[in-house]
Amino acid sequence: MPSRSVAEPAPRRTTRANAFLVALASAVFGLVGTWWITVVQRVPVHADADLAAVRFGFPLPWVTQDHSSNPFAAYPNDVVLRLTGRTGISYPTEYDWVPFVGDVVIWGAGFWVVAAVALPAVVRMARPTGGARSPRSRL
Repeated sequence: MPSRSVAEPAPRRTTRANAFLVALASAVFGLVGTWWITVVQRVPVHADADLAAVRFGFPLPWVTQDHSSNPFAAYPNDVVLRLTGRTGISYPTEYDWVPFVGDVVIWGAGFWVVAAVALPAVVRMARPTGGARSPRSRL
């Protein structure tokens, strides 16, 4: 009896819908990542003069706050972004949207490299090839 060979299915190609979803996820991750990094970032200051323009955002600073109304007793010290006035102290804030967009693109591109390039490559390498281990070879 001749052995029956089972044709391997053609490798799946990324469809436009999958590409759109990865791009959308990258944009969302870029936005959320940029915001989160800016909010949790601690900026070191070494003197009272540094408090006048503390810059937040990484790798491109896009938020500048004036913390000079609340000096520290000792330096160096770390400053965090203040978004609310619950302390009763005002922190004048300026936003620069071009570096913000740059940060979103940088973090989104990093996510895209991981999600669309590195992760599929690792999955392809980890997937068993033909032979006894392949579940398709038993069909």
